[in-house]
Amino acid sequence: MQTSPASLDPALLDPGLTYFADLAYTPLIIRGSDGTLRPGLATEWGYIGDGNTTFQLKLRDGVEFSDGGKLTAQGVVDHLNYVQSAGATPSTWLSGATFTAVDDMTVQVSLASPVPNVEFFFSQFGTGLADVISPDGLADPASLGTTTHGAGPYVLDKAATVTGDHYVYTANPTYWDAENVHWDKVTIKVIANQSSILNSMKSGQIDIAPFDYTTAADAEAAGMNVHSVPNVFTGLNLLDRAGTLVPALGDVRVRQAINFAIDRDAVGKALYGDFADPTTQTTQDTGFQEDLDDYYAYDPDKARKLLAEAGYPDGFEFTVASTPFFNGDTMVQAIAGQLAEVGITLKMESIADTSEWATRMSSGEFPAASIGYGSLPLSVEGPGLFLPTAFFNAFHSEDAQLTDLYGQLLVAAPDDVQSVSEKLQKRVVELAWFAPVGWAPLGYYWSDKVDSTELNATTGLSPSAAIIDVKPAD
Repeated sequence: MQTSPASLDPALLDPGLTYFADLAYTPLIIRGSDGTLRPGLATEWGYIGDGNTTFQLKLRDGVEFSDGGKLTAQGVVDHLNYVQSAGATPSTWLSGATFTAVDDMTVQVSLASPVPNVEFFFSQFGTGLADVISPDGLADPASLGTTTHGAGPYVLDKAATVTGDHYVYTANPTYWDAENVHWDKVTIKVIANQSSILNSMKSGQIDIAPFDYTTAADAEAAGMNVHSVPNVFTGLNLLDRAGTLVPALGDVRVRQAINFAIDRDAVGKALYGDFADPTTQTTQDTGFQEDLDDYYAYDPDKARKLLAEAGYPDGFEFTVASTPFFNGDTMVQAIAGQLAEVGITLKMESIADTSEWATRMSSGEFPAASIGYGSLPLSVEGPGLFLPTAFFNAFHSEDAQLTDLYGQLLVAAPDDVQSVSEKLQKRVVELAWFAPVGWAPLGYYWSDKVDSTELNATTGLSPSAAIIDVKPAD
C-alpha cells in the first residue's frame, strides 16, 4: 500500500485503506470481488415492512473474536453505536439511525429516512460499520488504534509490526471459517513511491500491489499480472457553494465556468495516458448518462463569458486542499494550469497525511479540495458525497431540488429507479458542486505466486478484490 492508516480502529479508518482492517475483521456481509454478497457475521439480512427504513441482520452462531469475546446482537449494537459516535467518515453513512438487539442474535436497524441498498454499508466496503469490534475492544477504544479485536482470519502481530512501515498479520486460530484461512502470514508493506513498489515486486519482495497507470507498461513487461478498471472520479470538490470563504464560488455560473475551463481529454491523457476516461459525472452506476459527459465540453470562451456575467471578468483566486495520495496533487496542478487560462488563480496546499487532509477538508477551512470518490449507486453516494450531512460536504450545502430528487429515489419503485437516478445525477452536474475530470483506474499487479481468480473478477462496479478470498496459486 502507498500510505499507512493513522489508526487501525475500523471506526476511524480511511475507506481507501480497508485492507488494514479486512484481514483482521469479518464484515457482517461479505462482498465478493465480483460484487456478489454472501454471509459473513450475518447469515441473513433484509428490510422489514415497506419503505426501506427498517433493516434486520441475523447473526452467525458460535463466532468467537480473536481476543476470546463472543458475537452477540447486543455486542453488534454496541459496536454500531460506537462507530456512530466516533465522528469519522463511517459515522455519516447512516446518520440518525438507531440500533436494537431484537433477541440474542438479531440486530434491527431503524433508519432516520429510507436508505435503499443499505446492505452495502454492512459489507467490507462500509468498513467501520461492517467490521464488528469485540466487546473487549470497545471497552478499551484507545487500544483499537494499534491492535486488532475482530473475528477475521488474521490477527495483527503487534510485536512484528512497525507503524507506518509494515503491518504483520498471522493466522487466527479461532477463526470461524478455518478452511478459508489461505496464508500463514500476511504483511502489508507501506511504500509511497510507485516505482519502488514495482521494483519490490520485480525482486520478489511483494506479491500484490495497487495498479498504477504510470508503471503499468513496465509491470506487464516484467511479467506481472495486471488488471484495472476505471472507477474513481477525480478532480475538484468545490466545497464553498455559498461563498462563505470565496464569494465567487457561491455563484453557480462561476462553478460552471471552472468546469468549462477544464480540457478533460488533455488532463486525462497527461495524467492517465491510455487509461484516461473523461467524465463530468459522479457515478457509473444507475443514473449514469453517456451524453451528460458532454455537459461541460471544453469551452474556455464560455468560461470567460460566465465569469464576466457573474462579476469576475478578471477572474479570482482560491485555495485547494490537496494530498499526494492517489495522485491528488498532480491532478490539482494540472487543473490549475487550465484555470489560469481563463484568469482563475488556483493555489494548492498539499497535505501529505491523508487523515489530516480529510480532517481539514471536512472542517470548513478550505473553499475547495481535491477529490477521488469511487463510483457508487446514487442512493449510497448521497450520505457520503452530496447530502447536507455528507463528509465531503464541509459547508453542509443544500439544494431543494437535489434533496427532493434524492427523496424520490429512496422510495422509488424498481421500475422508476433509473429515471429518477438520471434526473438526480443531472442535477448534481448542473449545480457544479464538483469539477470531475475523469475516472481513475483501480486495480492490481500480482505475481504468479497468487491465484488470479479474485483479482481478475473486479469490475467497474466492484473494483476492489475481497482480500480474504485471495489464495496462493496452485
